[in-house]
Amino acid sequence: MNIRLRRPGDLAQCVEALSEVHTADGYPHRWPDDPVEWLSPADLDTAWIAEQAGRIAGHLALVGREDAVWVSRLFVRPDARGSHVGERLLGKARERGVLRLDVIEQSTTAIALYERTGWTLLERRPADWIMSDGTRPIERLYISR
Repeated sequence: MNIRLRRPGDLAQCVEALSEVHTADGYPHRWPDDPVEWLSPADLDTAWIAEQAGRIAGHLALVGREDAVWVSRLFVRPDARGSHVGERLLGKARERGVLRLDVIEQSTTAIALYERTGWTLLERRPADWIMSDGTRPIERLYISR
């Protein structure tokens, strides 16, 4: 597996991988009108991809907000799970220093990954957005240590 900075030419394959994740897991909760734009938000700091066998297996972006750097847009293709793609991407990101992330409580697999890799839960709070079913999820905020 190779972890490297994402390049503009990678975005089509990233959207393909994201589509597979959305179909399998419902992430992101609402499919974006423009997935390329969603993968490249205005506050994007850095983005990495993991490659396996010439395909993008995973993606992680860092964004700057609220005077901190946050993990965002982390996903792993369903057929690449179990091969430590998420752990490797998080490890690469953590080279940048202290990071934060948020995740909704329904994302139990992601929560297990964060807790297994040493992230510390800071708080639980209602999200500032509503799911398509009209509910407001509870999100967990974590910090790297």
